[in-house]
Amino acid sequence: MKYRESTSKKLNVKQIDYLRASVGWPKRRSDKKWREVLSKSSFVYSVWDKDKMIGMGRILEDGIMCMFYDIVVHKDYQGKGVGKMIMKKLIDQVKNKGYTSIGLFASKENIKFLLPFYKKFGFKLIKRGMECKKYMK
Repeated sequence: MKYRESTSKKLNVKQIDYLRASVGWPKRRSDKKWREVLSKSSFVYSVWDKDKMIGMGRILEDGIMCMFYDIVVHKDYQGKGVGKMIMKKLIDQVKNKGYTSIGLFASKENIKFLLPFYKKFGFKLIKRGMECKKYMK
């Protein structure tokens, strides 16, 4: 099946929320916050089946390293190459920039399911890392 690709940062937030909800991700961002997040992202990539967003991912870069965020494929389209399209496009955007690493996060609940997928693209599970939520909303 042929899907439409977009690199626009002006995405419909309702489409993002619908996509995230399809895989059980909670709605954590308001429309205003999504617009800010997308505008500050260095690259946003989305995949569409007609008018329905079926996948997305985005990149933040600081000149030394980069992070991939919000990589998600609608549950009805998983296993159909959409995730592979997203990962290839994100990697293509940064692979020749000389970064020390490409990072990404996966929840504890999803890591066992996602690790084999991410390993296909050269990612490795690392133990070093910390998170602070004490000062967060």
